[in-house]
Amino acid sequence: MAFDIHQKVFDRDGMILEKKASQYQDQLMQLFEQSPEGRALRDEGVEGGWANMLIDFGMHYLSVTPPKMAPRDLREILFELFPRKVSAPADEAPEIIRELQAFWQFLQREFHLENAAACLNALDEKTARKLKKEMGDPANFGIAKSFVTMGMQRGFDMSSEEGLNEWMAIYNAEIAAGAGPRIPLPGERNENAQQFRDRLQPGTARGKQKKTRKRK
Repeated sequence: MAFDIHQKVFDRDGMILEKKASQYQDQLMQLFEQSPEGRALRDEGVEGGWANMLIDFGMHYLSVTPPKMAPRDLREILFELFPRKVSAPADEAPEIIRELQAFWQFLQREFHLENAAACLNALDEKTARKLKKEMGDPANFGIAKSFVTMGMQRGFDMSSEEGLNEWMAIYNAEIAAGAGPRIPLPGERNENAQQFRDRLQPGTARGKQKKTRKRK
């Protein structure tokens, strides 16, 4: 049976149907990975994974699947959700845009989506520069991403449970001893928040999993 990209993954009240949404996401990603666009990305050495997160964030945070995604939705995911929730080096921004360009080219060719051209127009060099800036700004980080990023900078393997637990124990001990700033709440603007964000300098993560992306 051919994949129906317009199939419904939300109920009448707009709530996501998790099983259907998961199947939708998996099937669409399989098609993309097997497509000429997906193979070209692998030939270029692009690791992939961002198109998958785009679909996931679109469904879970904005209640849209690719056929219903507008450029404003794309920008919200790129400039608000990715910087706040995904732990990845800001230098990956051009690679992210390259992958998403390939993904929307695939959607345009394979499914003739009417919104594909507009979304492709939104994925230009200017977008890549802005994404790099937003992903490198600690003020945009959510609490979980701030915790992971700081642990990476301190040299902990944040891709393993052991590394996470080691860093959590040290962080809690330092906070209890008053030896360092606590992780600020989103939007918090005070001396503690500034001290914490000053420590999270873009591109200085030294963890063992530099290319690991964590969704938080």
